[in-house]
Amino acid sequence: MEISKKKITVQILNAFAENGKGGNPAGVVLKADALTAENKLEIAKKVGLSETAFVSKSKTEDFKLDFFTPNKQIAHCGHATVATFSYLKQIGALKNSSSSKETIDGKRKIELIGDLAFME
Repeated sequence: MEISKKKITVQILNAFAENGKGGNPAGVVLKADALTAENKLEIAKKVGLSETAFVSKSKTEDFKLDFFTPNKQIAHCGHATVATFSYLKQIGALKNSSSSKETIDGKRKIELIGDLAFME
């Protein structure tokens, strides 16, 4: 049996931090299109935070986000969404002040003011 290993980069980001302090940590994995639900669960277990967001391409919105705890997939996570979109803005992946996400919970609009993300 062949076991292939792939290197996955997980950003650990603090949503709702103020002046670089405090906040609510979330894991964020970009370019997660090729990962299965089992892969995502395994990664979330290794990260060990309350939630990890996996960012993929969406056919209907700007991005598709899947959220996993160390135990299961969940429909939605506010702090991981805010952390993800703030990070996307900081790295230049978002050019506009508005964006959107697709989740298993439906679609939501995201507004950005500078690097700050606000969810509908």
